[in-house]
Amino acid sequence: MSRLDRFARGFGAATVLIALLFGIGAAPAAAEKSAQGRVVALAYDSHSDALLKAYPHALYRSDDGGKSWRKIAVPAVEDGEIASLADSPAIKGVMYIAGRGLGVLLTDDRGKTWVERNDGLPNRAVISIAAHTTQPETVYAVVQDSGVYRSQDGGKSWRLMDRSSQGGIHQLIHSNMAGSMQTGWLFAATPKGVRRVMDCFCLWQDAGALGSPARSVAFDPRQPAHIFVATEKGLFRSADGGENWTQMKSPNSKISALAFAPSGILYAITEDGALFQSADQGDAWNQVNA
Repeated sequence: MSRLDRFARGFGAATVLIALLFGIGAAPAAAEKSAQGRVVALAYDSHSDALLKAYPHALYRSDDGGKSWRKIAVPAVEDGEIASLADSPAIKGVMYIAGRGLGVLLTDDRGKTWVERNDGLPNRAVISIAAHTTQPETVYAVVQDSGVYRSQDGGKSWRLMDRSSQGGIHQLIHSNMAGSMQTGWLFAATPKGVRRVMDCFCLWQDAGALGSPARSVAFDPRQPAHIFVATEKGLFRSADGGENWTQMKSPNSKISALAFAPSGILYAITEDGALFQSADQGDAWNQVNA
């Protein structure tokens, strides 16, 4: 091998090394996706018209309907994995995140500062968090292998409310749908479909017969009896609180989370972050971040 050949080969190797070190030629979106993992939750901040999405180790906020995102720093997120997030419809600026190893964290200044809200919980393996639709201080947490807990002081203290649904809840939401003996209903996305209970925890029951594991559930704040669910078989909607379901057109086969804005926009996101919106309750969809 000539001296010129050895120089060319060495120069090529150095170029590859520099590219690896500085990311030259790499696809930023693919690298970001690989680093963050999958989208685990989606929520809508009705007080500021902002979308929120969570990865296991990162939280993002969009103030333009999902076209662009900025990261929200969560200091304790490296101690565990985010599994759920909930904006409080009843009080401005309050948001909860929860997950295994994290327990429950609260911010009341849109993510500038965070405080733990774990006193009274048996451990930090929180699967899902749900804020009450009309009571500012009421929040619910699903704790793995323990049950559903309720706090009526913004998470400062917790009380075990139900053990029967401790297993299998992927997501829990609170709705102010009429007909409850107390202040509303809880809907849960589970491996057996959607389940519901009045927030007195009187009796859990199946919401219709979906026959498919549910990944995420949401409702229309303007019409609380209108429920929407993402399942392994696609998207479904109900106009009667989950008694009957109609399959919707789905923009993607891998929708993992749903969120409904008070303006009437339904958002759906895939695990890899593709975001879609519908202004007609799921009849037609547009991709936001194409």
